[in-house]
Amino acid sequence: MLNLMALSTIAIEWIVSAAVVLAAIGIGVAIYFIVGKKRSKFSVKGENAQEVTFKSLTYLTKVSMLTALAVVLLYIEFPLLPAVPHLKLNISDVPTLLGSFMFGPITGIVINAAKIGVCLLLRGTSTGFVGDLSNFISGTLYAGIAGLIYLIRRGRLGAVISLIVSSVAFCIAMWFCNQYMLLPMFGIKDIEAMMPMLWWTLLFNVIKTVLTCLLTYFIYKPLSRIMHWEFGARKKSSVAVASTSEEEPQDE
Repeated sequence: MLNLMALSTIAIEWIVSAAVVLAAIGIGVAIYFIVGKKRSKFSVKGENAQEVTFKSLTYLTKVSMLTALAVVLLYIEFPLLPAVPHLKLNISDVPTLLGSFMFGPITGIVINAAKIGVCLLLRGTSTGFVGDLSNFISGTLYAGIAGLIYLIRRGRLGAVISLIVSSVAFCIAMWFCNQYMLLPMFGIKDIEAMMPMLWWTLLFNVIKTVLTCLLTYFIYKPLSRIMHWEFGARKKSSVAVASTSEEEPQDE
């Protein structure tokens, strides 16, 4: 009987995890076709069509790389505050924010969902999916708000504003997720008993978001230049070839 219950629990975990991963992949595929369709309206056959395909494939490749990096960083974690040893610090939100800055808020949300889904598949859940759901909610707000603000206001100031506002939203979201989801699940329902844990968790999240913001701010520009280099190089080479052909004398 116990074995059947354990197997059913594992099966449920795999089904939910697979659903999260498939949802993230579905969103990514939808973005791929939407971007490709919009670009195809303004492109012509030949070299321009090949360039659109090239950019779409490299977009998916870069998003996959950021997702893989986020999964790896999620496993590199350690306890920070002795009062809350169950909270472990990791910087897996950095690739999520980088994806939001480079490709927009939807991409950041997809990376966050895929990160959580893959980790569920690899190591399961220890909180009955409640903790994973709260991480998905807070991570979605983090990536979505940061990417949306940066989409509206580019530049260093826009990056700083987006990181600050999204970090505040992350901390607020985690406060409510802990108060109404995580702590009651572990049997802590009295508000007076909750408050010390909530304040320690808030301090932990402030430290985490500050570290995440600093790393994202200083990594974004160099990494963005590297990941977009081939497009700039390709464009420059095309312009150089066009200008050279114009300068060549025509045969009479």
